[in-house]
Amino acid sequence: MTPSNAIPVVLQFSNVAANSCLNITLTTPGVRWSMGRRIGDSLGFSYNVVAQDVHGNVPLLQGISFNGGILEIRTSSAAPALSNFTLTLFLELAPDVSVLQGYCTLNNEAMVQAYLGSEQPAQWYDGRISAVLPPLFTNCRSVLLTISGLKPGINLVIEAAPGAPEGAVNWTFGPEFVQSLGVALTSTGGAIPLSLLSYTNRQIVLQTSSGQGGTLADVLMMAYVSWEPADLPCIYLRAVTDPAVSVWAQVGTRQPQWISQTYSVFTF
Repeated sequence: MTPSNAIPVVLQFSNVAANSCLNITLTTPGVRWSMGRRIGDSLGFSYNVVAQDVHGNVPLLQGISFNGGILEIRTSSAAPALSNFTLTLFLELAPDVSVLQGYCTLNNEAMVQAYLGSEQPAQWYDGRISAVLPPLFTNCRSVLLTISGLKPGINLVIEAAPGAPEGAVNWTFGPEFVQSLGVALTSTGGAIPLSLLSYTNRQIVLQTSSGQGGTLADVLMMAYVSWEPADLPCIYLRAVTDPAVSVWAQVGTRQPQWISQTYSVFTF
């Protein structure tokens, strides 16, 4: 199978029991788990790689392995009774594969949210699983923004620019297919006190409401960029805001990177 038939997968496990064996087994012919493309800073196969370490440092896993269509996970006896964690990896697909079938072995309380490419997550429980696979897009990537240090009355502008004079780049609402995930804005601490949210071709603008209070909870935003031509080597991002605010961006399946107030380079 060629690298162009590899799609990124994020598996968010919740309420997983300690000291237990889990597996996700794929039975569709022509599908297998993979570490993905062999490129510099790709996340590949990773465990809890997020910008602000939101999962904490409690040891949850004792072992992980995958071979062909079988992904096996063993949780630690030292883990909490029920815990959450995130894995990233890839699916390699034969050219004619458009659906996914298989089964999960999980404890009854557990659930997996499976983000396949840029589509809405499939929810998998113990037993049979399935999903419709998204089409491949060569000039669109998700951008997961992690924003910390926001206070009341702060203005934040995240600007995108092409990485070549003849190129073009735009913030978008995601690939054009029925189950596209779209733009999402959440917080680790509940409601987000915004007085302004603007999402245009080149800029995302967030402004927090004026008022009493200290630093707000971290904000997570899923956005998308598209570019022309399709072989554009990179894009530039910058975050214009108060010095106390930090913004991290994870473009596609690359490692999270801090965005400075001057342009930083992000590859695909």
